[in-house]
Amino acid sequence: MEIVRTLILDSSDSLSKALTKLDESPAVIVTKNGEYAGIIDHGYVSHGIREPHKVKCDNVLSKPPVLLESASVSERVEAFMLGHFKALPVLDAERKPLGITTRVELLKDMVVESMVPQMKVTELMSSPAFTIDENETVGGAKKVLKDNGTHRLIVTRKGKFIGIISTYDISWGGKPNLTGGHKDIHMSEPINVEDMKLSGFLRPDATLVKEDATLEEAVRRMIDKRVSSVIVVSESKPLGVVSALDIFRKVQEMASAKDGIQIQVSGLGQDDAAYFSRIYQKIGHVLEKFGQSFNIRNSSVHVKSNKSTYVVTVYFETDDGHVSLKTERGTLKEGIDELADEVNEILRKKKEQRKPKPRVTHAR
Repeated sequence: MEIVRTLILDSSDSLSKALTKLDESPAVIVTKNGEYAGIIDHGYVSHGIREPHKVKCDNVLSKPPVLLESASVSERVEAFMLGHFKALPVLDAERKPLGITTRVELLKDMVVESMVPQMKVTELMSSPAFTIDENETVGGAKKVLKDNGTHRLIVTRKGKFIGIISTYDISWGGKPNLTGGHKDIHMSEPINVEDMKLSGFLRPDATLVKEDATLEEAVRRMIDKRVSSVIVVSESKPLGVVSALDIFRKVQEMASAKDGIQIQVSGLGQDDAAYFSRIYQKIGHVLEKFGQSFNIRNSSVHVKSNKSTYVVTVYFETDDGHVSLKTERGTLKEGIDELADEVNEILRKKKEQRKPKPRVTHAR
């Protein structure tokens, strides 16, 4: 794994120290008492902080999944798919921070290990492609995104592509995200983000690939340009967008189809990301056990975190109809384990009912 060196700060340091580094790096690492504590990225510092020199790093920590130096490509794909993380922290065997790794570093290793799916970009791209002028406002972009039911827009300047903007870029956790326009974080005056121009938010350097390009060719373009998405074009007309996350998702789907039941997991918070594997170990194991008997498909697990409880919902379809179960428990572990037991009991009983009853014969 290629590790990118970045600034390491103490939790008591002021946020202003991190902001300078964030102009050139997607994240900085924060430690507390010498131990890894979390990272700081634009997603967490873009929520209205106007006096960063008065804010301690400890108050704006993000806690994404942590990778060990020995993490495999598959493990890193799984970690990046748990959220919209541009960078993840990398620790050594003693859990001391070494640096960060990004989506681009992961794409590099996927090429080396021949893990990029053999397909055309048009088979994976999000389409149709919608465009918007850089002088439009954030509020206007949100309306275009909503009206067209899409998550990405191609930003143009005098008709030419200059970048891509996504729902995440302009709205993070329901609040304005100044990821692209991070210079505005330093302002002390309140600002109306809805009226700001898109030019301060877009991801610069539009990277184009032709419609007949392979997915691997697109990945190599991302690596060369150090970007995480490309615009697919046909004679300068945009057809769609392919992102690194699209590729990671496809790799996950292919691995799941090969290894067994696939589960769509949603709602896991950053602090609970480690439970992704437990969902597969417990609920996934049960679904796998009965998978062939009932032709189980379209499986999903959704997690909702309340103030003091977790609501966990499992849904899947079978040839006998769909199954949907929900539980609410004080810990996520309890909720996952209880649902696994309930699913196991329901499917066991259904299988028992399918068994032919012995015929009763009467002697004459």
